[in-house]
Amino acid sequence: MSIFFNADEIFQMGLQIEVNGKEFYEAIAKKSSDGSVQQFFADLAKWESEHIWFFTRLRESLPDSARRGSAFDPGQELLTYLQATANSHVFIKNQNIHELASRCNTVTDALDLAMAFEKDSVVFYTMMRKVTPEEFGKKEIDRLIDEEIGHIAMLHQKKKDWEKRS
Repeated sequence: MSIFFNADEIFQMGLQIEVNGKEFYEAIAKKSSDGSVQQFFADLAKWESEHIWFFTRLRESLPDSARRGSAFDPGQELLTYLQATANSHVFIKNQNIHELASRCNTVTDALDLAMAFEKDSVVFYTMMRKVTPEEFGKKEIDRLIDEEIGHIAMLHQKKKDWEKRS
């Protein structure tokens, strides 16, 4: 059986991931009593806001044809992998973002979860890039992947710095 899926659905998944990430970072910022931690997570939330805008812009620029079935996947491998990747994403799997944030008892816990979020995002966006036609934003997705990789490096360094402080 041949399966078709469309760019609009894929971009909606990416948008939801970023919305959940923003909500998580805002919850951690509010939860912390340390001003530098609050600012750091507020900055992360701002970055996610930029990614929300990115996906919103991509979705709005799609032609009507991209809102209908457009990617041919006869063995269902791409769709299955994309769905599995999205469903295992830390912020899709855990629908209650505030409850997830409440389980972070330390800054290190929050940074570990943030790194998992960013890594999951890189995997999902890499797969998204594979199924996105050039004209629907493939180059923009490449830039987003690079940004997410940069976030992972920054979060890793922040964790090392925090652990030295503690």
